[in-house]
Amino acid sequence: MYHRQYEEIMVAEVGPWAKEKLDILARYLDFYTKVLKNQPWRTIYIDAFAGGGSAKVRIKNEPAATFDLLEPTDSQDGEQEEFLHGSPRVALDIANPFSRYVFCEPAAKRAVELNELEAEFSNSRQIKLLKVPAAEGIAWVTSQAISKKTHRGVAFLDPFGARLEWSSVQSLADTGLFEVVVNFALNMAINRMLPNDGDVPVAWADTLDRYFGSHEWFEEVYSSDAHGLFASTEIRKRDDYSERLLELYRRNLKNAFGFVSTPRLIRNTRGAPLYYLLWAGPHRKGLEGADYILRMGDKLPKIRKGST
Repeated sequence: MYHRQYEEIMVAEVGPWAKEKLDILARYLDFYTKVLKNQPWRTIYIDAFAGGGSAKVRIKNEPAATFDLLEPTDSQDGEQEEFLHGSPRVALDIANPFSRYVFCEPAAKRAVELNELEAEFSNSRQIKLLKVPAAEGIAWVTSQAISKKTHRGVAFLDPFGARLEWSSVQSLADTGLFEVVVNFALNMAINRMLPNDGDVPVAWADTLDRYFGSHEWFEEVYSSDAHGLFASTEIRKRDDYSERLLELYRRNLKNAFGFVSTPRLIRNTRGAPLYYLLWAGPHRKGLEGADYILRMGDKLPKIRKGST
């Protein structure tokens, strides 16, 4: 568990690959709200790990694949700084806004930035800032008076490491009205919690159980071979464990929502894999749009009136 002070430092800086993630998010939200522009439903956008309003892009001394997109580094003298809008502003800036925005952010410094963003958009956007962790914020949203008859929504689930709990994802699916865009942090977080000998520390195993919703991940990562007269067991890591974990999570999403996208692999500037972006939702039209955008097409698919 990282220290709160460390979290506060990290908010200011992201790797350059974050642009790709946020561009995909912007494209999908634009597609989604165009589809529903003239429909009767009220629309909800949830940013469950909202962060602050902006971040500085790191352009020198980039490390190899790290634990997460955000990390503290020393700024370079004379270095030209570039700043990137965070996901809350990306969502607020789309041409056809959602009826309501919900941002979850428990860190005080980041919440101050979101308060400023809320004030900036107070005349044009309805914003609810919840200064609570993602699981608590999602539970609050799903407890409101919303239903498939009256609402539609998108939840952006972009956690630090493996802090997203499957129970929260399942609760969104259970409403029947939400789609999700998920950062599946395979190389940046999950793989780092899987020692070769299978002796996973209890705290890490508990985190992975909550992340996947069961202990099934262990069987996807490790195999056991019995040797000798007394059948002593040797645990070894499967060669294809990364692919198996990705497919396990995709399978879980499909079972929960009905449809799941082709994964989009995000790499750092050295080409090392970092994480996957995944979409899941209850409607085929959403899948078609998500798959197209995750492949970074230049043009969006034609929108059929009344489709969702």
